[in-house]
Amino acid sequence: MTAQMPAEERAERLPVWNDSGRVLQINEIINSIEGERLRVGEPTTFVRLARCNLRCPFCDTEFDHFTPMDVEDIAAEVARHPAEWVCLTGGEPLGQNLAALAGRLKEAGYKLHIETNGTIAPDPVLFELIDHWTVSPKCYPVVAGFARITELKYVVGKAFREERVEEHRADYVYLQPESSEPRYVQKALEILKRHPRWRLSTRIHKTLGLP
Repeated sequence: MTAQMPAEERAERLPVWNDSGRVLQINEIINSIEGERLRVGEPTTFVRLARCNLRCPFCDTEFDHFTPMDVEDIAAEVARHPAEWVCLTGGEPLGQNLAALAGRLKEAGYKLHIETNGTIAPDPVLFELIDHWTVSPKCYPVVAGFARITELKYVVGKAFREERVEEHRADYVYLQPESSEPRYVQKALEILKRHPRWRLSTRIHKTLGLP
């Protein structure tokens, strides 16, 4: 059984929302490189979906402001950027119905990547469309329903406990220090000594000043 985080350390868990999937709440669409984990360095267009069902104290992402966008408008904006990978991120992307968007982008020939906190079970059809699954648990265990996980990413901060890592569920496990503070970097490095299969994840896009 996965160890539970003490109540005072948990992220606030909020209700899940959803919609028809034809019009989505989009925070931004930007082109950059993937700065973390297995796909680091690859040119990628990021579709950041608005809203999240968690409120994590260390989160630095703006996701409450959004523009309603039709699937075709999203696809047209993605097409303006020169990248073969599209990452659906957030916020929490699985809080919205992604099947129509993922299907449209797949038809256009893109490789699809999704990053989720793992607290919302995906629509099973997404496993036929998404090429790369990143699950980044935030205090809560990963729910059932993830037929495939490419990589698990854990943020290593004061509250991180290595016994919560669900290593058996993914191809790769990454530890990402919560910040560049030496104590968090050192904590991650010490854990890696005990788990040589796991990997360290940095944020190279931040180092380079990229979005």
